[in-house]
Amino acid sequence: MKIKRFVAADMRTALRMVRAEHGPDAVILSNRRTEEGVEIVAASNYDENAVQRALMDAQRGNEPAGATWAPGAAAAADPAPAADFASAMAAALATPTARAVAVLPPEVVMAAPAREATPEPAPAPVPPPAHAPPPPALVAVPPAPAPANDAQLLAMREELAQMRTMIEREMHRLTDERLRGSPVRLQAMELMEDYGFDAGITRDIVLELPADTPEHRGRGLMLGLISRRLPVCPVDPLEAGGVIALVGPTGAGKTTTIAKLAARFVAQHGPRDIALVTTDTARIGGREQLHGYGRQMGIAVHEADSDAALIGLLQRLQDYRLVLVDTAGLGQRDRALAGQLNWLRAARQVSTLLVLPANSHYADLDEVVRRFAPANPQGVVLTKVDETGRLGSALSVVVDHQLPLTWITDGQRVPDDLHRANAPSLVLRLEDLRRAADKPNIPEHDHAVA
Repeated sequence: MKIKRFVAADMRTALRMVRAEHGPDAVILSNRRTEEGVEIVAASNYDENAVQRALMDAQRGNEPAGATWAPGAAAAADPAPAADFASAMAAALATPTARAVAVLPPEVVMAAPAREATPEPAPAPVPPPAHAPPPPALVAVPPAPAPANDAQLLAMREELAQMRTMIEREMHRLTDERLRGSPVRLQAMELMEDYGFDAGITRDIVLELPADTPEHRGRGLMLGLISRRLPVCPVDPLEAGGVIALVGPTGAGKTTTIAKLAARFVAQHGPRDIALVTTDTARIGGREQLHGYGRQMGIAVHEADSDAALIGLLQRLQDYRLVLVDTAGLGQRDRALAGQLNWLRAARQVSTLLVLPANSHYADLDEVVRRFAPANPQGVVLTKVDETGRLGSALSVVVDHQLPLTWITDGQRVPDDLHRANAPSLVLRLEDLRRAADKPNIPEHDHAVA
């Protein structure tokens, strides 16, 4: 076993030095702050049993014959501390019968070995002497001193956060290396990255693939695993009826989606059992668009500009089988968003659906879901599916937050481009959407030449 002391300005640099010297199997024996920065004592080829035996042998060799131990005895005879931890451990491990006492500082933290040590045969029991001294009493170890000020505490938290980030990055790297060792897993990982899936769900799906799966079956098995993870609402909210409010960021397609839903309902049940409500009374052109759709389908459109007005309006419309509420288009960081969501919470009979545009990045969609969480959405309407080549980003958010998919929209036609969510059909479109996005743009083929 090799023990060495490392001193650096910060924890990250010290850990990098440990890794360069001892490799990934290094064991941290102690760490503490010094005037020079951060001190780490690390070992390679760590054998905890050997360390414990050496220290016990050294301690027994330094006990005077007939000595007795009692609480406070350690304070009466305090042995001189070792120069540093590394030299003390090296002296204790020099030979099994070494006669040196290794006094460890209180801040030393012994770490578990990275791999299991080879078990040593247990020594033969030695009969106790006729006049054995009483066992040594345990002496309380003083707790580590608290940080002197908030600056030290903040620095410690930053170092812990850095260490956690480094450990997570290393774990992900090792996982990726293990996955790339199988051709079928490597193929599945590259496909999911091309489809836009988040790294977390990609690793989970690929790890479920058997490493010995034939490559020609890998893609189909991967799509099946993705399909099983997608949450889909088993009941069509249109058939359930009631008051349904669509919420979501500006430009997500809420008004057009409400028009599609209303047209679908009118085709099945007629215009008398449905009413439309808009709370988007401040934005120019917001309510006019919904009024235009209402006139085309013969549906009454109502307006509400406050929570009290919304509650009173919904009470007057309670005899309708279906009421669709179009909320104002607000960004997820808009300060007025909280007030808009409070309107819906005040009207307790309202069910909310979150409208997510599929052509947005994973991080942006994840933020939208978190910002609109106070509305307690019961499902998701995925819009603009035809405008993305990386549908995996939106599907990753749906899986991560376990929001059931209700409808999918993939165009502007009312109501033709509205479809009930279906997990198998969605995963089968991943490849087609990617190829359509990667297809080179030839203006002569897309537009007529005058």
